[in-house]
Amino acid sequence: MKLIFKKTTHTHLLTLLLILLSLTVTIGGWFFTKHFLNYKEAQLLLRSGKLQVAESGFSLRRQTDTSSDTSKEADLMQDSGAFEGALISEDLTAQILRSWRSGASLISHDPKKGEMNMEQAITAGIGWIHNMAKQGFLPRSFSKNSFRDVSAILYTLEEKPDIPDYLLSRWIISYTIKEVQITLYIHAATGQVWQAEILAENDKLPEQLSSEEEALLKAAFPFLAGGGCEFSQNLQDESYRILVSSPEDKIVANVQWTMFENDHQDYTIAVLTLNSRL
Repeated sequence: MKLIFKKTTHTHLLTLLLILLSLTVTIGGWFFTKHFLNYKEAQLLLRSGKLQVAESGFSLRRQTDTSSDTSKEADLMQDSGAFEGALISEDLTAQILRSWRSGASLISHDPKKGEMNMEQAITAGIGWIHNMAKQGFLPRSFSKNSFRDVSAILYTLEEKPDIPDYLLSRWIISYTIKEVQITLYIHAATGQVWQAEILAENDKLPEQLSSEEEALLKAAFPFLAGGGCEFSQNLQDESYRILVSSPEDKIVANVQWTMFENDHQDYTIAVLTLNSRL
């Protein structure tokens, strides 16, 4: 009897030790895995990401990473202060715009030297929205940080023209603010908005947005100051559109409107673009 009792007790102790060891491995492995995933997320977030913007600042949320992972473990948010954009000629701007409109395929990439990083690009876009709101072309409430979410990714052309690489990139950033979506195409080297798309229900947009096209374009693209204004007639429906040109007449800006209905609600899309005249 004593031998059997000792053997049984020994077996129970061994079983208990195995259970405790299994729990230690499981819990330890869970914490390690969680820490490792958090670390990898922090490394990948800044390549292409989605940001939740609160009043207290930026809070990054992960988005599928489509960029090539060829760079070293670089902090893409470094030098996140005010961006000093490159000064380029009107002729070079027109050449870049012509390349953008060529239909060439786009590829995402990490910021290069001379290009703004993600935080700088998002901040530049917020400044653009604030300015447009203060001038009455977007709801006045947009002059404050009332953003629900922001997504941003940096693209360049797959087939490169004879232009320095860092001058070809654009940040495409979408802001969703109170059921209004604003997508900005920001030239990564100058920090200038070169295209803007505004989508909203009709009653969410101020009337000034559609009634003052010349002022709208000059507010959207302030670097065109000093240029001319002209009317372009559509021969099919005899409608007119306003074109605002640059001082040297190598760049032209215009706005296109699209109206549609969905679920008994009327929507407007306004697309403000720069184009080359070369």
